[in-house]
Amino acid sequence: MRHEAIAVVGIGLRFPGAECPRTLWRLLCEGLDATREIPTSRWEKGLLHEPTPDTPGKVRHWRAGLLEDVASADPQAFRLSKRELRQMDPQHRVLFECAWHALEDAGIPLDSLRGSRTGVFVGVNFNDFQRMLARDWAALDGYSLLGTTPSFAANRISHAFDLRGPSTCSSVGCASSTTAVHEACRSLMLGEVDCALAGGVELMLSPDSSIMLSQAGVLSARGECRTLDAGADGYIRGEGAGMLVLKPLSRVDPSDRVYAVIRGSAVNHNGRNEWIMAPSIEAQTDVIRQACARGGVEAASLDYVELHGSAFLKGDAAEAIAIGEALGGSRSKPCRLGAISNNLGYLGAAAGIAQLIKVCLALYHRTLPPTIHVDSPNPTLDFGQLGLQIQSSLEAWSDRGAGSPKRAGVVSTSLGGSNAFVVLESAPEFPLMQGLAAASSSHLLVLSALTPEALTQQSQQVLDFLSEKADSAVRLGDVCFTAFFKRQHHRHRAAMLAGGREGLMRMLKAFIGSPGQTLWVEEGHPIQWVEAARTYLEDGRVCREAFPGREGRCVSLPVYPFQRQRLWPEWLSPEVVSRAPSRARPAVAEAPLPRGGTGMDLRAGTSQAREARLLELVQEQVAAVLEVEASELDWRGRTLFELGMSSVALVMLAGRLTRELGSSVPTTFLFEHPRLDALAAGLRGLLDLRAGVARAPDGDSALVERISGLSEAQARELIARKLAELEHEEVGG
Repeated sequence: MRHEAIAVVGIGLRFPGAECPRTLWRLLCEGLDATREIPTSRWEKGLLHEPTPDTPGKVRHWRAGLLEDVASADPQAFRLSKRELRQMDPQHRVLFECAWHALEDAGIPLDSLRGSRTGVFVGVNFNDFQRMLARDWAALDGYSLLGTTPSFAANRISHAFDLRGPSTCSSVGCASSTTAVHEACRSLMLGEVDCALAGGVELMLSPDSSIMLSQAGVLSARGECRTLDAGADGYIRGEGAGMLVLKPLSRVDPSDRVYAVIRGSAVNHNGRNEWIMAPSIEAQTDVIRQACARGGVEAASLDYVELHGSAFLKGDAAEAIAIGEALGGSRSKPCRLGAISNNLGYLGAAAGIAQLIKVCLALYHRTLPPTIHVDSPNPTLDFGQLGLQIQSSLEAWSDRGAGSPKRAGVVSTSLGGSNAFVVLESAPEFPLMQGLAAASSSHLLVLSALTPEALTQQSQQVLDFLSEKADSAVRLGDVCFTAFFKRQHHRHRAAMLAGGREGLMRMLKAFIGSPGQTLWVEEGHPIQWVEAARTYLEDGRVCREAFPGREGRCVSLPVYPFQRQRLWPEWLSPEVVSRAPSRARPAVAEAPLPRGGTGMDLRAGTSQAREARLLELVQEQVAAVLEVEASELDWRGRTLFELGMSSVALVMLAGRLTRELGSSVPTTFLFEHPRLDALAAGLRGLLDLRAGVARAPDGDSALVERISGLSEAQARELIARKLAELEHEEVGG
């Protein structure tokens, strides 16, 4: 079944370094890195940071893409008590703000949706705030239940705006927000809803999640996301939220601004893979083909694909190979690749919505922003053979010929094996409405807010906006049309009537200096315009009949300036948050320790004898990680993964072997020696080389010798190149 095309008509966001589409687009075009050191106002570095990867209870690196203030909220906007807001997960609060801004950006007054069939579809993953509150059971109350239950991330929005469509929460790891968009598109296609809000959120509130990710070995030691780069060694975390306003393309009004069109989407799972966190090229290729088929487009027509951006050589390669296989080799131009995670950090459950927003903005502006932090391309990929190219600079999105829209895709994956793909294309041209092009000598600009302070701040925002756009293609008539007919009108209001941009800017400056005067009018304008301004100020009523034939199009005005106040459980100080909840835990039966690994003489005797002792050691260490008796381990003919080891377990095993042998064993070494006997042989060679034991040179020993002096990231690159050479030899033979 083909999807009906879905229009993206509004965007709301809070990302590191950006709180609206305009600032995010500027950040991307300038190629900025919005990550920074985690401040002491969030966590205490001395209590948590330890670069050694396997140190229990510690975080490996100390950089992240962070929002400026997640401890604050605007009680006027939420219409809730401060007590309730203090017990509400900041993820829910930030997502609510994004929904508000997305509806504003779409030109949909909030009250116009009351009782409507509008659905809310959100993706979330971690629940840090609930775990933090649970450090003190006495702090838990009814507000804690309402404020931390994951489903309330969507339900709160539906309740606040009186939306009667589905209100659902998807939690499929890092593919959560993309899956939420997929569910929203499906609901729109089935006619369950007329309009949908879709997005996701992830905040770094408690260090628990970062400790778990650090122990899982997915965080970069270098402290950068370097998707598609040869030095990719994992990611650094980011936080943020984003929401899209979606509706069927057939229901788009001529006054709507359409960022992009979603043609098709699909989700699937890797199934039983090598291990649960391993990417599947087959599954990713399949989900791309499904999404394209449902949208009725050829995969080969994609000009650009935004990668998931987890910044591992193998994961990046799997995504790129899947894209190359799905697109085929018949393209005249390479498909470009990029990753917003390199700019913002890896946003977890919000990663997919960040990718989608980037692609929507690129299609709208017909421009491809650069992919930063790619000094040397991933050596495991033959980009030319795959028909792919890294988007390394800011450039115009090239035309594909008359009648051929610009087209892009967004890849999402998760540690648990869920995959998603969304196909987007540039919006069609909509005919101009009657009266739109007619010039006018009168311009009525209205502003409103929930408080006088917010109204003054909004006036400054609009003044700055008009100053920035003085020489742009944004029509002043569209600015006034959007402010008058496409925004929610609040109880504190101001109105300016002038003949042009300079007059409005002069009045805005005057109002900021004298906010007590709310009506500002130049002489010589029609009386019906002046009366319309007075009526607006008195009761907030919009008199469309006062402007016959006057129409316009929605433009992205500055977003509502929330007047945030610190609303945070103050007992959860950075020092409290950064300490383990309890320093003592009940004694439990531990897995049996290895029976004498450190007592073995691993350098005496023949090669066969040393290898046998190493095999015994490896068997004992694997058994300890799996928490079974070594005698029960049936390892012959089976890989580490078949024994039940995952990539997390391999990180633990590498740490154990490093301690037992007194010599560094990179995790990558275990991936390349996945059977116990092969691992024992490889370790014997590694120890011999480091001890200077003479042996006959061969290809494997040369590789081991080179690996022994490299960092883990360098070892990954070398191994990947070696494997590529071997695969090429096998194909050639």
